[in-house]
Amino acid sequence: MKIRDFKLGATGSYPYGKLNDSDEGELRMAVAADHRDSVVKVMFGKPIAWLGLPSDVARDLAKMLIDKADELDKRKQ
Repeated sequence: MKIRDFKLGATGSYPYGKLNDSDEGELRMAVAADHRDSVVKVMFGKPIAWLGLPSDVARDLAKMLIDKADELDKRKQ
């Protein structure tokens, strides 16, 4: 998949089952280092109230956030 073809937001699927009545399903998101503003951006493609992640996916997200923060820090040096 090319980056420009990547669509953020709801996919309409529930890969881990519906967690509760407010669960709106799977969400495609992106994590990026914004060098101009010196921030790590997390983009969801839609307003969200909460995010539920299995432990392995939560660890993957944490690693992505740390990697992007490290990328920003390296540019400061």
